[in-house]
Amino acid sequence: MKAWIKHSAIVVAALSLAACSAVPDRLQVANEDALVAYETVLETPNANNGETARWGGVIAEVKNSDAGTVIEVVNFPLNSWGRPVPGEQSSGRFRATLNGFVDPMVYTQGSEVTFTGTVAGVEKGTIGEYNYLFPLLNVSAKYLWPERKEKAQMEVNYDALWYRHYYYTRPFYPSPVYIPSPVMKEQPKQGNN
Repeated sequence: MKAWIKHSAIVVAALSLAACSAVPDRLQVANEDALVAYETVLETPNANNGETARWGGVIAEVKNSDAGTVIEVVNFPLNSWGRPVPGEQSSGRFRATLNGFVDPMVYTQGSEVTFTGTVAGVEKGTIGEYNYLFPLLNVSAKYLWPERKEKAQMEVNYDALWYRHYYYTRPFYPSPVYIPSPVMKEQPKQGNN
């Protein structure tokens, strides 16, 4: 009994460590619990300046200049490994500021991205003609996610599983034999002419 408890504790510890390291290495932070949520910065715009955050979403625009790069991102919640979960509703947009050049042909509009960095307040801007308040994130690490496969390609085909299940659970019965039937041509209807 004691051996079972010992092995169970080891399995639980291993699973806990695996869950902690699910976020890509470059996006990891020392204290996950101290991360500032996007919504918190919207509610109290300058109260969290300098604190660490991990935000992500879908790229709306990339602007390069001699001072660096600003990537405007449509914010979406992150799953357990840090990837954005796009949906029909977004909680808003933020601007990620980076040192140096970021190629807009690589970081394309519509790509999913996650950033880790420090909160730098908010900045007034516009989306079209609409005045908007953008939370700012000074980026220390970025992760561009690979493009998602089409939903149809991700569906699992269970046909082969059914076939194996059917024949492996019935080992004593002979396999069915299918004999194709001849194709009958439709006879022309005879009229009463």
